[in-house]
Amino acid sequence: MITGIDSETQSLAGSSVSLRHANLRLVFNEIYKRRSATTLELAQTLNLSIPTVTSCLNRFIGNDFVHISKDAVYTGGRKAKVYDFNALGRIAIGVKLLKESAEIVATDLYGNVLEESVFDRPFEDDEAYYAAFGRWVNSFISALPYESDVILGVCIALQGLVSKDGESIYYSAALKSSGIRRMTFQRHIDARVHVMHDLDAAAFFEALTRPDMENAFYLILNKNFGGVTIFNHSVREALNTSSGTIEHMCLDPEGKECYCGGKGCVETFCSVDSLEEKIEPLSLTEFFSAVHSGDEESMSIWMEYLGYLALTINNLRMIMNIDILIGGLLLQFMNERDLEILEDMVNRTYPFKGIGPAVIKVSSHADDAIKLGAAMSLIEKVLMDA
Repeated sequence: MITGIDSETQSLAGSSVSLRHANLRLVFNEIYKRRSATTLELAQTLNLSIPTVTSCLNRFIGNDFVHISKDAVYTGGRKAKVYDFNALGRIAIGVKLLKESAEIVATDLYGNVLEESVFDRPFEDDEAYYAAFGRWVNSFISALPYESDVILGVCIALQGLVSKDGESIYYSAALKSSGIRRMTFQRHIDARVHVMHDLDAAAFFEALTRPDMENAFYLILNKNFGGVTIFNHSVREALNTSSGTIEHMCLDPEGKECYCGGKGCVETFCSVDSLEEKIEPLSLTEFFSAVHSGDEESMSIWMEYLGYLALTINNLRMIMNIDILIGGLLLQFMNERDLEILEDMVNRTYPFKGIGPAVIKVSSHADDAIKLGAAMSLIEKVLMDA
């Protein structure tokens, strides 16, 4: 009669499980990166035995992450099977929740957009809104041509600071609410719900899709200004405020009152909202048309805006002289000349000339980075947990 397992046997069993999991992750990430490979190619690249690789691939076939390709390759003898990563093996849902509306996107495992939709209803911290929001999300998912069991979940990126455990939004002046719980959304949404700071989502997307950019301050020129630090290809987290709140750095202690309660924050000078207040009744399209046509009054407003943005950038460079990446709504209205002027302002006013000039980089997806980042955060969990 077996009464127990000795500690040495338990340790060996635990090591065996850990090794199998490590091998699974190696094979999963390699075929994800390659998209297509033979058993021999994976074994040689990863320095694993062919039986080990075959065992991992069989498991991924069972989970629908991998398919056997109709194509085959010759290796000098018989044809070798080619294994293809199944990009549609799981579907990620990302939501960008703003105070005036919400946007949703479905992506495959490589972040390719499959479907999108917009929820034209201003945010309200009440049950009626959450119920309507939940119906919209559920309807969007049910209309997709995929079974519910391949949906990874729904990640909602919103204008608020999210607790470390991801269960609550403890501060959101932009949404004029605090203490929102993840479960508030979950009660009305069938798929598993995750929440994250919208700026973290945008930075996560950029960090994942820009391998050339190791460290950067990512400045997001949206209705509300946002700033995030990317360090070593990942979003840098502060102690208890996600990745920081650059938008609330003070540029003028006697300046306009910010929604946070302070005065003269970057938000009050560099947000799209602050710019729109100054250009009323012009729309952004009309304003930039006037700027690029040489209208003096419009150019004066724009130069002032760029001046404060340059000041913000140089304040950040005093902390850490790394890349500057710009994204967000405003980017779609700016041209190359605008970026050149900003770059010149930054370099002209930076006191330490010997360090070298700053180079302003731009986001490739601008206004879509938040919802795509939210979706891809779910994909990252798959890659990490393989």
